[in-house]
Amino acid sequence: MTYSHIIRKTLNIKDKNIHFDPEHYILPDETLNKITYKVLEATLTYTPKACEKCGTVNQNHLVIKNGRKSSLLKLGTVMFQPVRLRLWKQRFLCKACNQTFMAKTSLVQPHCFISNPIKSHIALELQTIQSMKAIGDRVAVSPHTVMRILKTVGETLEPTRHALPEHLSFDEFKSVKEAAGAMSFIFSNSQTHDVIDIIENRQQSRLIAYFQRYPYTLRKQVRTVTIDMYSPYIAVIEQCFPNAKLIIDRFHIVQHLNRALNRLRIEVMNTHRYSRPTDYHKLKKQWKLILKNSWKVDFETFYTHRLYDGLVSQKIMINYLLSFDEQFKWVYSLINDLKYSLSVGKSTQFNHHLERSKDRQLKRYIRTTMQTLEKYSGSISNSCTYTLSNGHLEGINNKIKTMKRSGYGYRNFRNLRARILISFKLTEKQDQFIRPVTFEEERELARQNQNAA
Repeated sequence: MTYSHIIRKTLNIKDKNIHFDPEHYILPDETLNKITYKVLEATLTYTPKACEKCGTVNQNHLVIKNGRKSSLLKLGTVMFQPVRLRLWKQRFLCKACNQTFMAKTSLVQPHCFISNPIKSHIALELQTIQSMKAIGDRVAVSPHTVMRILKTVGETLEPTRHALPEHLSFDEFKSVKEAAGAMSFIFSNSQTHDVIDIIENRQQSRLIAYFQRYPYTLRKQVRTVTIDMYSPYIAVIEQCFPNAKLIIDRFHIVQHLNRALNRLRIEVMNTHRYSRPTDYHKLKKQWKLILKNSWKVDFETFYTHRLYDGLVSQKIMINYLLSFDEQFKWVYSLINDLKYSLSVGKSTQFNHHLERSKDRQLKRYIRTTMQTLEKYSGSISNSCTYTLSNGHLEGINNKIKTMKRSGYGYRNFRNLRARILISFKLTEKQDQFIRPVTFEEERELARQNQNAA
């Protein structure tokens, strides 16, 4: 084993054509932009098989060595100190065409001084939640270099137009100020939880134009689409996915009910603010107990509580809070019946409780909540049938918020989109549902477009 091989092994250099002189491969340290680099020296040379200019095969010394040229490359860090490599590249002269060319190496791209291992490491670092300046400082490059690599890698992660999963999930998140309404659209595979693509604008017309770029045969195969209660998505699904069933995410249904119940609790609480301050504080402090599912309330365990005298249980405290207002008690029972029907997947029972809400006169916002649920009753029935949800998209959106916060926000949507696609490794997961479009399907699509025109 030679000294040059040991040095290459230490620096993780794969190219065997790079040779180190064991006696003179370390040069004095250099300082650039207040960063001290350890400088190494090596030579890149080999015998070419043919001329790169004219393609003549190298026989009888037709291609000869003709001097060399140095370039200073960045190799990353060794023992927390940045390292640069002064690489002397061999120049060759072809006697057939009388032209010269330089030796090539897999360590670095032509006309570039940042090594490929650094670029690969930056791409891996971009998957984690940290600022691009922190990544650049770690590998001794500028933030602009990290941004260029971000754009380059992001271009390779563009989704294919030849595949769509059978189950989709739609959601939105706050992206950049330049986007319309600062809200962007994201959709994923409901089963595998893989992010498919991110669209800058969530407006209905833009989404319809985007999804119509997919072949009709693929859009026709989509079986379900899970959304929240954002109504413009309904028209998008009806126009772009003719065979898809609409599913309302159960979390948003429960959230819709809890908001109405919590608003009523606040209204009842404020009526007793000055007349019964003790009860006012009970309603104010125990809001979580009111929003807790009634079938999960503990009625067996008794303990002391600072707001009550003697031993109490959760059930006793809830009954006391509900006794302040008759309508509050009735709405609490109605909403918990709706949540329980949804949790056990009984759509008929859910619709029955919605009809029961018409038996009494309710607050305007409570009535609006019930009317909204009645409007989406068909989609809620699908929610009881399927177990699909948008929970994974909510987690993805939370990670996107953390990603934006780590970089103090993004001004360019394309950079944010590329960062998100890199973070969730889109290309590694697409193969699970990629299916090529056949020639017959393309011909059928062209025929349908012609008839539509």
